[in-house]
Amino acid sequence: MIIPLLLLALMQGLLEFLPVSSEGQILLVAVNIYHFDAAFTLSLIFWLHLGTAFTIIVFYHRDIFSPLYARISPPTKEEMTTKTSSKKLFGPLFVFVIVGTLGTVVVALPLYFFLQGFVTYFLGNVITAFVGILLIVTGVVLYFQRGVQGDLLLIDISLREAFVLGLLQGIAVLPGISRSGMTLTWLLVRGVKREEALRLSFILAVPATFGVVALDLIFGEALFVLPWTFFAMMVIVAFLTGLGVLTVLRYSAVRIPWWIFCVILGAIVLILTIPTIIFGVPW
Repeated sequence: MIIPLLLLALMQGLLEFLPVSSEGQILLVAVNIYHFDAAFTLSLIFWLHLGTAFTIIVFYHRDIFSPLYARISPPTKEEMTTKTSSKKLFGPLFVFVIVGTLGTVVVALPLYFFLQGFVTYFLGNVITAFVGILLIVTGVVLYFQRGVQGDLLLIDISLREAFVLGLLQGIAVLPGISRSGMTLTWLLVRGVKREEALRLSFILAVPATFGVVALDLIFGEALFVLPWTFFAMMVIVAFLTGLGVLTVLRYSAVRIPWWIFCVILGAIVLILTIPTIIFGVPW
């Protein structure tokens, strides 16, 4: 069983930072190819996100731990002569994350329990079709990113807008809805600079990930099925793979029309699953 689990962890690392819903892709593969139980897979996915959360922490450690750096390192001449030192930048970033996380909790908490009941009650073909529909929704959302350019930064985002961003992130608990797709699209349409939008979107994901893992500790299934060594290996694979993907994204200027990918994949999933739902035709 460890090989399929490691392959799913590899998928998590490869897809988490692309706007294609790693959760939806992993659920499709795990349920329809490896024939994992849907409720178990959903719990497993939340734990896989822990690996890519550590990737974000390592990649953006200076942003996240800026007050600590400010205390252990003497300020440079540039920081002493400018108005925005790393210590000062912590203030708005911290408030942004707190307010955004509150918005995420408002939406993600009820959706988590809805999803637990949904994957328990319905068969795999219905769950697969559900993911296909949400992938198309993600594709439609990503369509609005096309050609959007902005120059706004964190300081230009109000608390209300941070809360709305958190609400959008909370919707991504649903498999097929891309978290990065939802948050990046909103930030880009709002006029935020692309590099800044990526940074804010990824950092905002960290507390949400730890929160849903804590929730899954209480209500999930995977922790009671797999040994902790399996979890450790999956987290490490997702972490290292995600680190490579984030590095490539940082230095890559390629713009891929991910919205087309999501719409086509969602349509293919629906074409394959609707006959099984209506007529009971097997895969």
